[in-house]
Amino acid sequence: MKRITVLLAAMIFLLMLTVCADGQQEKYVDDVSSSVESDSRQPENEEENRLEGTESGTTQEDTEMEKETQEMEKLGALSPEDALKYMQETENLVIVDVAATRWYNEEHFEGALNIPIEELDRSEEDALFMEIPEGCPVLMHCRLGMIVPGAYERVLELRDDIPQIAYIDGAPLFQEYNEWKRSQDGRD
Repeated sequence: MKRITVLLAAMIFLLMLTVCADGQQEKYVDDVSSSVESDSRQPENEEENRLEGTESGTTQEDTEMEKETQEMEKLGALSPEDALKYMQETENLVIVDVAATRWYNEEHFEGALNIPIEELDRSEEDALFMEIPEGCPVLMHCRLGMIVPGAYERVLELRDDIPQIAYIDGAPLFQEYNEWKRSQDGRD
């Protein structure tokens, strides 16, 4: 009972973080938009480029803004139906199954990585999270959406090279995705 209470508290906390992050993201987009509009003048010649600080015409402020816009997009919790749509539309998606090995062996998404967090200590878990391919969007899941939020938060802490990350909040639609995947691969 205590474990369920802790998990529910963690899920509520994550939901609050997601809501707060969404509000901050809208503010950030507005700030970036007005900054871009106010700094839209381009240097006309090489002398002006040097005066701006670089030969390419890109200022230090532009470079910093570009780095900020390349930050990870944290999609948070997706319903099983939204996750299925996301999986079908997202190229180079890495699917990470954090359920125990026995559950993974019973049923899983084709091509998913299994990082059975309940069977690992923190350092083993972290080492496997570090092996997730960099530069690819990531979708994480377990079986009911109860242990994956903690794993999602840990990956957020460890990996800033993932462009987009989400997790399935609920029971994954294994059969629907695997049938779709086989049809895409020509294995009907």
